[in-house]
Amino acid sequence: MTNPVLSLENVNAGYGETQVLRNLSLEIGAGEVVSLVGRNGAGKTTTLRTILGIITPTSGTVAYRDEDISAIEATETVRRGIALVPEERRIFPELTVRENLELAALGGADSGNALSLEEVLGMFENLAERTENSGSSLSGGEQQMLAIARALVGGAELILLDEPTEGLAPFIVQDVMDIVRQLNDRGITVLLVEQNVHVGLELADRNYVINQGEIVYEGTSAELEADEDILEQYLGVTN
Repeated sequence: MTNPVLSLENVNAGYGETQVLRNLSLEIGAGEVVSLVGRNGAGKTTTLRTILGIITPTSGTVAYRDEDISAIEATETVRRGIALVPEERRIFPELTVRENLELAALGGADSGNALSLEEVLGMFENLAERTENSGSSLSGGEQQMLAIARALVGGAELILLDEPTEGLAPFIVQDVMDIVRQLNDRGITVLLVEQNVHVGLELADRNYVINQGEIVYEGTSAELEADEDILEQYLGVTN
């Protein structure tokens, strides 16, 4: 990869005295879907928080479009076109679907690539039927769709998805996977954090396996699926 849109080089980061990431390096090309998979506590969410700027690395570099963003705050990172869709979704429960989206549009990126409310609702039929419903009245799958929709109206060009299928029924998981494919079709770059290895294998162009804060494997989905030792040792998956 000659010119990655996002690169982490020898990043060390954590919480106070607790180090979580250890010399972590990865790269994502523009328009790629890349998955970061690993067991609980491996450092997946910490990686996303470090990219966004919620956590500042103690050493190493996070670069986005050739700019070092290691030390800037999350609000500035969002303005550059990076959005985090957290595992807990964090929609505003008392606001309607429309109000959630309108608010996201106000605080988004300066990229000029934001989708209009109408465009986003065209992608999410369930939300289009519930624009005046409160966030708290939505199902888990609909809340996940709303969280992704907010990133789109905010003009995100790189979306960090943290466990988007966690706790969802299998048929809703398929809906979320279809949405990720739609994002990719629009040229949006996606870093997908998943404990569900099969979701990552199906969606991603490439996969990184993380264990105890270190990248222990990188390869295409076909390569990872064929590597039984890595699947069993680090992901607890047996073919």
